[in-house]
Amino acid sequence: MGRARQGRYALDQSPLYKVTSKRKLAALLQVSVRDLQFLASLSDNYRAWTLPQKRQEVLAGMPAKKPRSIQQPKPLLDAVHRRISALLSRIQKPGFVYSATKGLDYVDNARQHMNAHRGVKVDIKDFYPSVRSRLVRTFFEEVMRCAPDVARLLTRICCAGDVLPTGSSVSPLLSYFACSRMFARIAAMAERKGMVFTLYVDDMMFSGEEATRQFASEVVRELAAYGFVGHKISYFPPGSVKVVTGVAVWHDRVSLPRRRYRKMRVFRSALDREKSYENAQLLAGTLMGQYREAERLHPGSRAHASVIQARLELMRAKMFGPLTAVPAAKVKKAKRPIALNRAQKSFLQLRERLATVTDVSVTPVFAASQAEATCSASA
Repeated sequence: MGRARQGRYALDQSPLYKVTSKRKLAALLQVSVRDLQFLASLSDNYRAWTLPQKRQEVLAGMPAKKPRSIQQPKPLLDAVHRRISALLSRIQKPGFVYSATKGLDYVDNARQHMNAHRGVKVDIKDFYPSVRSRLVRTFFEEVMRCAPDVARLLTRICCAGDVLPTGSSVSPLLSYFACSRMFARIAAMAERKGMVFTLYVDDMMFSGEEATRQFASEVVRELAAYGFVGHKISYFPPGSVKVVTGVAVWHDRVSLPRRRYRKMRVFRSALDREKSYENAQLLAGTLMGQYREAERLHPGSRAHASVIQARLELMRAKMFGPLTAVPAAKVKKAKRPIALNRAQKSFLQLRERLATVTDVSVTPVFAASQAEATCSASA
């Protein structure tokens, strides 16, 4: 993968590097120092709630998921977070980082593990809530070389209490940069053993001859040294299909994993049974999104979305009758400006008088009169 797509400049060329005063930071974030300090002093910068299971998943009979706590920054703080995120996104990242990277996505991440003999995957439990403010402050102060008071201010602005917020645009990037030293150590461990290592937010995948359960245990110990918990460890023996970031990885191709096929069948069955048009809309919308997303891995899937759309329209017609065509509004022919008509009349009268007196060409006179009339109409 070309690094040119992943960042515009090295870390030490970032505008955030070596920010020595709050005034310079405020100018960089396009707000005043007073506003920054005010935001940092507030205790209610976030709208917090528990994300319930989606209604369409309940309708489809999907198993209940663990509730997720969301902290979403309020508008003013959100604008500052987006500015910080934009600045961080331009910093070049190592080749193993595929999340929050322009031009790369979860499928690119999975493709790196084709042709691999075996693989092992380790997730980080509750990643964002585990990224403590001390790691964020260390990144700004020691890695970005910001002044201590600037690093403290940035940390208070970017964190919800003592952790990264789960609903902020800055968290996907800052979670990597705050833990960049840890991930660099893990990458070096994988490189020494000749393995391919990719990182997608909190999903670490290793492939190669040495991708063993023993190596996964070493990674878990490294995570623990930084205060993180490794869990959901999956081992893929030689010859097996590896499931990486929701993609089935074969030795020569990538495809949809079975569980995504099963999920689409569950939603399709629920849609077939549904009698309520409102509920059918929810199920159909989700199912069409699944088919369109699957197109990249399973060409032809998008065609199923068109079939679902047609079925939904037929259901609506049976319940509410056909859509009534709205007649197009008649477009009235624009009338010529009154001032222009008067100018033409004046010109005709002038031409008649001049024709009886002299043989002077009157074309320039008409051009001037027409221009004046147009100006009058515009006014």
